[in-house]
Amino acid sequence: MERARRLLAPLALVAAAVIGCADLTSVPPGVSALDFTGIPFPAVVTGDTLRDRDGISAPLRATAYDGRGAIIADADIQYVALDTGVTIDANGFLTASRRDGTVRVVASVAGLQSQARQLFVTRAPDSVLAPTTDVALQYRVPDAAANVSPALALSLRSNDTADGVSPNVAGWLVRWRIIHAGDTLAPTDTNTVALWSPSGNRHTLIDTTKTDGTASRRLRVFSNLLPLQPDSFIVVAEIRSRGVQVPGSPVRYVVTITPPTI
Repeated sequence: MERARRLLAPLALVAAAVIGCADLTSVPPGVSALDFTGIPFPAVVTGDTLRDRDGISAPLRATAYDGRGAIIADADIQYVALDTGVTIDANGFLTASRRDGTVRVVASVAGLQSQARQLFVTRAPDSVLAPTTDVALQYRVPDAAANVSPALALSLRSNDTADGVSPNVAGWLVRWRIIHAGDTLAPTDTNTVALWSPSGNRHTLIDTTKTDGTASRRLRVFSNLLPLQPDSFIVVAEIRSRGVQVPGSPVRYVVTITPPTI
């Protein structure tokens, strides 16, 4: 009897292992999660298809995952506009017919629906305007929160104002960069300066124009790491349409900084 018990014990362990493996592989193979992040550009021009930042027509994209977290490559994902004025074909290409405004789009698959993503519908951008490109800042030592330049502002306009539509182009991508001593600073280099949004204090180099067509940044100077002498930084803002610079872009702002008078 004792010998029989010794033989049965390993068999019981093997059976438990087999059952455990079966449990691990019994996760349903269907869709369990949906990630809708594939918006190629934040705005679409009326009468045109949605394009990426290089000006190439690009579809909406979402990713479906199974219960194990693996991507389902052939998932039948559909895209639905919650607002009128756009159409989406079977391949995810979105075309705008309304003149302006915003539209919400969701992705759907196997009974799952994503959170709504918003797109701006606008007219083709024709010009970039900047009220001033020469800015001065006298910074404080030791460093203080006041070491922030006036706004480096621009506005994006369209010539298509038929039917009384506003010339302001909303939701259009703006890219910013900083040049110092002839070299472009790395996007993550915030040792001496950073580009802040008008209402925040986070370094951001990608922006979209607001509903009034404007965008801006402020140059934050960290004076404790600067020599006490006049210097300057160049801030560049670029706006492209169909892969080429919009007239007036790039905008080059010269920010002259000076230490406190002694």
